[in-house]
Amino acid sequence: MEPAIPTPPQTRRALLRRWLLRGALATGGSGVALAAYGKAQVLSPVLERVTITLPDLPLAFDGLTAALLADLHVCPSFPAENLAPALALVQAAKPDLLLLAGDYISAPEGEYLTDMEACARALSPGAHAARLGAYACFGNHDFPPPPADPPRKLWLSTGIIPLLDERVAIRSEKAQLWLIGLRSSLSRPVDTNTALHKTKGEKTARIVLWHEPDNAERAARAGASLMLSGHTHGGQVVVPGVGPLRLPQAGRKYPVGLVTVEGMPLYTTRGVGALPPRVRLNCPPEVTLLTFRRGHAGARG
Repeated sequence: MEPAIPTPPQTRRALLRRWLLRGALATGGSGVALAAYGKAQVLSPVLERVTITLPDLPLAFDGLTAALLADLHVCPSFPAENLAPALALVQAAKPDLLLLAGDYISAPEGEYLTDMEACARALSPGAHAARLGAYACFGNHDFPPPPADPPRKLWLSTGIIPLLDERVAIRSEKAQLWLIGLRSSLSRPVDTNTALHKTKGEKTARIVLWHEPDNAERAARAGASLMLSGHTHGGQVVVPGVGPLRLPQAGRKYPVGLVTVEGMPLYTTRGVGALPPRVRLNCPPEVTLLTFRRGHAGARG
């Protein structure tokens, strides 16, 4: 997720955001209490269980589970130790796969390699516990200046396979499905056809990890069976009846949860961490436990 860019013209949401900020200042102690509650929510992740049904899922993978994490945003003001509650949920769930959807650090805060390594090391126990492996795509905060990519050897050393416009076959009982990880579209050009074309013609599922959810149409048209994303943090602050007060570029169409885009399921997680101001209201951090089923396309929470 990146700093929100207002969408002109000024909407009810923007006006309400200003009203809430003024109200918090005016209410003094109540505003402080609300801020304290919002900060506490950042460290109180919840486990969301979602079942996704795919018609092209091989029967051998019926019942496959995957933990999905995104937007960990490790930095000096949000150290890797803060990930412990979320990682405990992953360990307790015992997923077959660990899937990571990007934004492991908070650029430009902190030191790039130090924070990236701290996040990868924190994820390592969960990666080694996943019997079918751990795989990561990368978000807009993760990319160094062009043309460099995130440090591949660092992630491999922690047991996590980095996917940079790359695919990998997940195999079980002589069956396989494809997992494709794409670069952040806010950081690099992405050719979805090149990344997916060698998997076409095979009767199996194609699961795409792509940080920004508003790329879902591109993934669906390129032949993806499912896309998993983060980036939005669910808005961090959500007002009942209004929705998220702020959303980032490439995360405004599909900000949270499950939708179907051109026949393809898309799931956008609220993420684990937060960006300044580090508060969450009606939008707790999320660890997603996905269960895949073979059948008619769709999903249910």
